[in-house]
Amino acid sequence: MKNDSDRWTVDLFLKEFPAPFLKEESYNLLDPFKEHPIAYGAFDSCKELGLILFGREWNNLLRIWDILVWEENRRMGVGKKLMDAARDYAITSGMRRLVLETQNCNYRAISFYLKYGFELAGFDTACYSNEDIERREVRLEFHYLL
Repeated sequence: MKNDSDRWTVDLFLKEFPAPFLKEESYNLLDPFKEHPIAYGAFDSCKELGLILFGREWNNLLRIWDILVWEENRRMGVGKKLMDAARDYAITSGMRRLVLETQNCNYRAISFYLKYGFELAGFDTACYSNEDIERREVRLEFHYLL
């Protein structure tokens, strides 16, 4: 990012890292900040394939907090069906857009969101720490206008 006195210039490129960016962390799927969460699951008979968790925000948008497809079920259309469920819920509820967060290091997720029709809406270079750029983990916000 280049800052001049009256202009900011940003160049963003979609490029996969040469080696996978691995990050191990645990978190509570139902964190308290996720107010009034709605969850949809994808199943084949009784086998769970994945899930999506979302909720309505004050400005009439649907925030997708989590979309998880188990590794063995990826690239089979499960993620698309989960995203379709969230989109359909938003449309029938009269919402104006879908919004979600990912990180610049999550190439597979970004590729999926772009293929689905999401567009980059913004980014935060110090969301997780003051060294996000150096750590190669910058927050990206994507949206899908309804």
